[in-house]
Amino acid sequence: MDSGKTTDLRDGRLFLPNRTVLLADPVRIRLAAYLDYRNRCWPRTANPHLFVSQTTGCGVEPVSHVWINDVLGMPTSRLREDRLLHEAEAIGGDPLRICDLFGLSVGAALRYTGTIDQPGPIEHSLRNVGPAPRPGPE
Repeated sequence: MDSGKTTDLRDGRLFLPNRTVLLADPVRIRLAAYLDYRNRCWPRTANPHLFVSQTTGCGVEPVSHVWINDVLGMPTSRLREDRLLHEAEAIGGDPLRICDLFGLSVGAALRYTGTIDQPGPIEHSLRNVGPAPRPGPE
């Protein structure tokens, strides 16, 4: 998304090269707030990219992956994976919906949706604990 442009956003949609993503209302609200902030900080910028920084606000180049990771506090790949897993659980494991939302192949979507019934590490250890041992006669 570092090379995304403000012109890719219109009519509540994100227009990507191979697909169009309908943006949910909470996303639209946050995006509008960010664009207001962007316009206040760089009112005369010619930079067409969605994200601008103090360095790129005076030019037309995109921000770097390093800048995005620093701002988010984590790699974008981890954020995407988190969103994929959350959405897979929220929609009950429908792989076709994951394909539509994230532009994944069916195989990739099945890898994510296949995790929703898997217990986490704590649940796994709690489920696999047998009955408490009985104290023996002393």
